[in-house]
Amino acid sequence: MYRRISVHLDHGFDCARRTQVALALAQRHKAELVGIYASSAPPQYYYGESVLMSKTLSVMRDLQSQNRGAVQNAFLEAAANADVPAVVRAGDNTPSATVALYGRTSDLIVVSQENREDVEAAHETEFVEQALLTAGRPVLVVPSSGDFPVIGDRVLVCWDGSREAARALADAAPLLRSASHLVVLTMDEGAATRKGEAAPFEDLATYCIAQGMPAPDHVRRDIKGVGVGSTILNAAADYSADLIVMGAYGHSKFREWAMGGATASILKSMTVPIMFSH
Repeated sequence: MYRRISVHLDHGFDCARRTQVALALAQRHKAELVGIYASSAPPQYYYGESVLMSKTLSVMRDLQSQNRGAVQNAFLEAAANADVPAVVRAGDNTPSATVALYGRTSDLIVVSQENREDVEAAHETEFVEQALLTAGRPVLVVPSSGDFPVIGDRVLVCWDGSREAARALADAAPLLRSASHLVVLTMDEGAATRKGEAAPFEDLATYCIAQGMPAPDHVRRDIKGVGVGSTILNAAADYSADLIVMGAYGHSKFREWAMGGATASILKSMTVPIMFSH
C-alpha cells in the first residue's frame, strides 16, 4: 500500500484532473495526500531584484500569494470532501526542484503531461523530465487529455531486464497487487540482434506471483521500423491497459531506451497514465 502520495499543484486547468487521480489513489490506499504547490518561479528568478522596482516586485509577490492561497484552499477542500487527510507544501525554487524536494518523503508523485495550451501551468522547460530525474521516487504522469476513472486494473509493464525496469516493477507493486490483468512487454530489433544474457521470464513471473500480483502474460514485440515509444503505446491499446509501468532514462541494450529516446518520445504522445521510475 502507498501510505503517502504527493500531487503537483499549480494554476493550470490540468491541476484539477490530476488532483482527482491522486485523491482516488489516496482513497484506495488509505494514504495521506500531500499537495505540493509549485507554479512559475518568483519574478527575481528570471530578472533579478535589481532590475524590477521594489514596489512592483512587492505587488507581484502579493498576487502570487493570493493565487497560491486559492489553489491550496481548493485542494484542501477537495481532500476534505473525499475524506482524505491532506497537507500542503510549497517552496521558492523552480517547480521541478520543489516537487522533487517535497516528493521525496512520499511513496508516489503525481504530475501531468506537459500541455502547451495550459498557459497557467508551471512554466519550466522539461518540468516532468526534471522531476522524475531528480525526485528519487516513482512519478505517475497523467495525460493532458482523457478521463481515467480506473488506474491499475489492466497494467502493461515494460521489461528489458535493466536496473530501471526492475526498480519500476518494485515501485509499482502496491498498485499491481490489486490489478486484474498484468502484461509484460519485451522488445527487440529482430532475431538477428538478440544477444546477451537475460533472466528467464519464468523468474520474473515467479517474482510477480510471490509479490501478490497476477500471473503475468508475456508479449514480445519487434521495434524495428516502429520505435520503442510507438511499440509501447500500441501494446497498451492492444491489451486495453489503463496504466503503463516503465523505467525512465535508463541505459539498456536498445539505443531508444537511452536518455532522449523512449522516455521523451512517450511523454509527448502518451495516451494512458504512465508510472516512471529512475
